[in-house]
Amino acid sequence: MSKKIDYRHPMLQRKYAIWTPPSYEMINTIGDWIDQGISGGHFYGTSRFGKTRAIKWFLRIILEDRFKRTIPLVAWSRRESSISEREFWNELLCAANYEFYDPLKQKTKSIARFLFEQQLLTVARAARDNYVLFLIDEAQEMTLKEWKWLLDLQNSLDDQGIRFCVISIGSYGLQYQPDYLARTGNAHIAARFFASDRRFRGITSEEELAFVLNGYDEDSQWPEKSGISYVNYFAADDFEKGQRLTNYTSEIWVSFTELLPPNLKGKRGYQVELPMQHISHTIEQALRRMGEGDVWETVTEYKSWLQMIAKTRFTDHMRIIS
Repeated sequence: MSKKIDYRHPMLQRKYAIWTPPSYEMINTIGDWIDQGISGGHFYGTSRFGKTRAIKWFLRIILEDRFKRTIPLVAWSRRESSISEREFWNELLCAANYEFYDPLKQKTKSIARFLFEQQLLTVARAARDNYVLFLIDEAQEMTLKEWKWLLDLQNSLDDQGIRFCVISIGSYGLQYQPDYLARTGNAHIAARFFASDRRFRGITSEEELAFVLNGYDEDSQWPEKSGISYVNYFAADDFEKGQRLTNYTSEIWVSFTELLPPNLKGKRGYQVELPMQHISHTIEQALRRMGEGDVWETVTEYKSWLQMIAKTRFTDHMRIIS
């Protein structure tokens, strides 16, 4: 890589996110749910579409801009392995930024449960509000016991005048949880935590793809407060000449659709939805090549887009999720 490129650039380390229309829809919906005072709702969708990054990078900022106040928010990512009640409450304590005297020593389940509840009360009071938004990422891994523990917590907080709103984000498996809970005699849990639902979608049009590409062209910057966008950073000379990724929206969109699995091409009623991960990995390849000295015109050829998209294993991913 060229010496002029700093390896600490967030794009090279994949420590960044691009604002997308589906991200806006999800966060705007969560804002509506807060306004409606629901006790729980869930978003489900295919993996790699950008749900987690939207939560990590934009959720708090956008909600606080909408409501013009601090949002009492705790976000937790549920890991795949099974966990005990003690581990459950200790993980939630960590998610709530509880400062452990000895981080390597877990609290007992009763103490951890008590401390987490107190932490939520503190979060609500610090925001001068009477509710706490608790967001669970990878919520399809939640077990019946864990939902029951949260139900008990919600009841306890309600007795203290604090509304506990649980928003779950997960894969398509999450949409079957309400039915499972109802069939196992736990319809009351489904009614509490799955009162509303929405699907998180992919990028569905050239217009939306152009919006995403503009994030690299204009609505990004590094170093911080430099005003230098990602495209400007990796291809400064070409950027100065007016070159932009958005100029190639149609070529990129056609390249993605060309690489769809055969069973999806021309499928009646099929709506193309591009995963954000494969878009970002494609653009990262292109900008990295430009930073290494490849010519802009060569990198942005139709054949080049096809090759870069193929390297992301887009076709295999779409075959699996279809």
